[in-house]
Amino acid sequence: MATDSPRRPGRPLPPPDPGPVDPFLRLPNYLVFELIRAARRTAMELFPDEHLRLPHAAVLACLADRGPMSQREVSELLRFDPGDLVGVIDALEELAYVVRERDPTDRRRYSLQLTDAGRLALHERRNRGVRLNEALFAPLTTFERDQLQTLLLRVLAHHDPRFAPDTGQSRVGTETAPATRAALGALGSATRGGPARPG
Repeated sequence: MATDSPRRPGRPLPPPDPGPVDPFLRLPNYLVFELIRAARRTAMELFPDEHLRLPHAAVLACLADRGPMSQREVSELLRFDPGDLVGVIDALEELAYVVRERDPTDRRRYSLQLTDAGRLALHERRNRGVRLNEALFAPLTTFERDQLQTLLLRVLAHHDPRFAPDTGQSRVGTETAPATRAALGALGSATRGGPARPG
């Protein structure tokens, strides 16, 4: 009776057929969309009582980075709709994180100023952002996180001049524009470990 010939030693078995790849997994925009959903789920799990949403934190970070500014300047810098920004500023003022004061250079307009309470709230929000990024990007090495951030900034800079690099080099190969550094700081950088320091 015939028998199967023994497999030659040292020859590994071929890998199993993974089957057809989901076409959506080949679309970077779909992957970014799913990553945003994962970030929201992770944030809700880590910080279910979070009261500072990204728009609020971005305004605080903007004022911390640039100093007192008019509401119009904040709107233009962060590209927030002026109508939407009114509600954000009202909420921050109610929390005593921001105050409106007469602009000393133009008494006809008000400038937004960050309070000590707002600075502390931003510091704590940044630390939560660092924890979120550590959890979200846990599978990646530091080098891989740097690569991801560099590639994302390159794509964003192609579509939005706010993300265009400044003169000089950062540790990920590009320095983000001043208009976006504040917003990135509000989230906590995906490539920086350790808690944020008070600004």
